[in-house]
Amino acid sequence: MPEHSKALSTRIALTGATGFVGRSILTQTNARGLPVTALARPQKGRDLKDGAHLRWISGGFDQQDALNTLVSGADVVIHCAGATKALTADDFHRVNASATRDLVGAAQKAGVRHFILLSSLAASRPTVSDYAASKAAGEAAAQSHAGGMTLTTLRAPAVIGPGDAATAPLFSLLARGWMPVLGKKARMGRFSVIDVEDLATLLIDLACAAPPAPPQRILSPYGHANLGWSEMKASAARVTGRNIREVVLPEALATLAGHATGLIARLTRRAQVFSPGKLCEMRAGDWNGDTALVTSTPLDETMRRCLTPFLGLGKPSGKTKNATDGKPE
Repeated sequence: MPEHSKALSTRIALTGATGFVGRSILTQTNARGLPVTALARPQKGRDLKDGAHLRWISGGFDQQDALNTLVSGADVVIHCAGATKALTADDFHRVNASATRDLVGAAQKAGVRHFILLSSLAASRPTVSDYAASKAAGEAAAQSHAGGMTLTTLRAPAVIGPGDAATAPLFSLLARGWMPVLGKKARMGRFSVIDVEDLATLLIDLACAAPPAPPQRILSPYGHANLGWSEMKASAARVTGRNIREVVLPEALATLAGHATGLIARLTRRAQVFSPGKLCEMRAGDWNGDTALVTSTPLDETMRRCLTPFLGLGKPSGKTKNATDGKPE
């Protein structure tokens, strides 16, 4: 069978389809004519309609029947759902580790040939934060329950693109000429980034390709490596045509803000991305990937797409949540 035909016949089961990365995956799979079955939690006001190449399964990770239906007949699972914010370590673990274990187990029993887990670079340092620990535990659970199924784990770096609620405040400030950064070690940190569209393309290409020879592998892909805040500032200046002023947040002030946000989250029962754990991650040193994309979107082009909604040049794409209060999208 020609490679093009093989790709079109690949049946993909997708989680996190209503989230930041998942929505880009659905746009691209629809354009390619790839058949996708996607899992989504029932939610008030959410009207998910099946399409020519898309079938929705209503349910959550605590519903085994929904998981079994999702993976039934699938060739590949792309697992993007996860919690990027949670009130407790147990909430992180329940979504990022336990749910991953259950889904991998269901996929393995259903005869899925390739499981692709979207993880995070944070998993490489599990002691840094509760989030990092939960992502590492999710990877370990996937490895131990995959059986003979091929497992590819992608440890994503910072994923940027328009429509992400987590980074919208930063791009809003950059569009206005301000760039807040933490002081001391965090200010000097180097990091990798990947455009959300490039990440979606990579995930789909992996799904459509023949499973790799190693039964299990871990990759840390990036579009741009070893960036710093100075490079982000320079790119924003080129895109906006204005001087970007760096606002350095003192360590003590940042720590106070992190604890205050954590307290508010506990009182309101609404988890926040900015938290003491997130501060620890930002202060943990460099976060760089190890696998360069063959082709990647130029940084200025990605920044332009992120900044345009806040420059009055286009309509904001609206809020997109990766996960809410420990519940995966």
